[in-house]
Amino acid sequence: MKRISLLVLLLVLVTPCRSTAQPPDAGTGDREQILQLERDWTQSFVTMDVAANERIVADDFLGTEPDGKRIKKADLIAEVKTGDALLSNRLNEDDVTIRFYGQTAVVNGSESWKRKPDGKTGRFIWTDIFVKRTGKWQVVASQDLEVLDKK
Repeated sequence: MKRISLLVLLLVLVTPCRSTAQPPDAGTGDREQILQLERDWTQSFVTMDVAANERIVADDFLGTEPDGKRIKKADLIAEVKTGDALLSNRLNEDDVTIRFYGQTAVVNGSESWKRKPDGKTGRFIWTDIFVKRTGKWQVVASQDLEVLDKK
């Protein structure tokens, strides 16, 4: 009897500790939607596409840029409107990991870029947090780390 009670107690204690992340093959449609949003967002800094940023970035977005500066959606949109476009920016799709936690997705990845003015190249390594609201995925938080190429 003690052995059964101990087993039941262990099961009760361990069950809440299990991860709530969905298995890698869950949410294939959601996974593809988020990957496409990441592609579009990456490309938007080459084309300076304000509309793409308006669609992808949630109104309550809060991001952290590589220099540590915190930015809101309005700051990001202003940057896209007035900043310098990148010559190229490529999402490294083989480096993207998407984990789902209900209506939230944590996306880790990187992109490779080249600046227009000086031709300098580098990479961003980032974490993006997406939330699905009223059937639509949007990024609510992002943190970027800039890795310059050694030349």
